Amino acid sequence: MADGSIYLVIAGTFFGFIALAFILLFPVYRFMKRQETLSDDWTPEAIARRQRRQSARPDDDGSDPLRDDGPPGGEPVAP
Repeated sequence: MADGSIYLVIAGTFFGFIALAFILLFPVYRFMKRQETLSDDWTPEAIARRQRRQSARPDDDGSDPLRDDGPPGGEPVAP
């Protein structure tokens, strides 16, 4: 081997290693970023915001799910 070709082998090996590391680690990076974005939905502030939004929004029929006053019209049911 000539003296100059050993440097080409070293450079090729180095850049090949960098390329292989990128190819193998980039999907891991994308997965971690996606999970980090999803975890933002479970911070105490985000949970409180969702709870406020749900409590401010009435049910579809307008009744409170924790109270049982009869039909949604407010008229008592005959026994």
